[in-house]
Amino acid sequence: MRLQSFDIPTRTIDVAAGSIIMAMGIFILGALHQFPILEKNFGLIFSVLLILFWFIMLGFFVTSLFNKEYRLNLIHSPISSFGVGTWIAGTSVICILMINQMPELFFIIRILIYVNLLCWLLFIFFCGYQLKKIIVMQSTKEVHGVILLSTVSTQSISLLLLNYFHNIESPYFVILIICIGNVFYLFSIGLLILRFISKFHKIHEWKNTDCIIHGALSITGLAMTQTGVFPVQILMIVWYTVFGLFIVIETIEVIRGYKRIKDYGIRRGIFTYHITQWARNFTFGMFYFFTFNIVKSYSNIEPFVFQKNFMTWLGWVVLILLIIEVGLLITSKLRWDIE
Repeated sequence: MRLQSFDIPTRTIDVAAGSIIMAMGIFILGALHQFPILEKNFGLIFSVLLILFWFIMLGFFVTSLFNKEYRLNLIHSPISSFGVGTWIAGTSVICILMINQMPELFFIIRILIYVNLLCWLLFIFFCGYQLKKIIVMQSTKEVHGVILLSTVSTQSISLLLLNYFHNIESPYFVILIICIGNVFYLFSIGLLILRFISKFHKIHEWKNTDCIIHGALSITGLAMTQTGVFPVQILMIVWYTVFGLFIVIETIEVIRGYKRIKDYGIRRGIFTYHITQWARNFTFGMFYFFTFNIVKSYSNIEPFVFQKNFMTWLGWVVLILLIIEVGLLITSKLRWDIE
């Protein structure tokens, strides 16, 4: 049985539009450190602009929820509905930015944290309901990486709590949240493997969101690192697992890009905007931030020569990809307004 697509005829915001906030926020928290001139002169400005952008977009999303058809599609499109997780993860990123840059707004930050925590609790039950529906409807052939937003949103909550409650002596509640995220990850990966086995016959079957396979593991590793309770050896196993997945998945992405250029030309093939492309920006940025945190936290134990060199290269890739994606977003909106 084929699932309905998430198409609404009236003017509403894409359910996964929070991924824009996720990608930009992770860049500010992570890769921006590699560019000290940018960070020193524009770091706070970028943060303020992103917070304002998040507030406006969140308003559009909440307004969209008043649209009956929009709400019904959230329920009846079990795969696409996981995009709601981008708003939880995006809000977590915004809160962490505010904690770092604007700690004087602690009262507002606290309210946002409690609201986001409540939304996450509702979301994980919603995820369980939708995953059950996917299995019952025998729709595993339709799943893609968006279902891993169950893990990403969960681990974003653990990071939010770790950043708000500094120096937690017994972070067992946070570790429990990380474990919940891991359960979602393993279950989602199982569904994706079933899809790859049954349907992956052409490179075009690969979806933009499938890169979240390594992005979700990166944010898990980041959360584990920030708890401060996991041995560096365990963290390095996670890191090299992410690195291996990164190489495999991005090799597939390059092959897919080459095929798309051959079939559609360079503009339609790789330079046509789609909301799911932000998943790539997020996953690259998250891998950088994960690596940055390991190096920063454990450089007194390990030299991390390879990780440091890799991080320098990756930082430039994150910046370039972000500039390209922002350009595609702007040109697509200009083209839409003209039409």
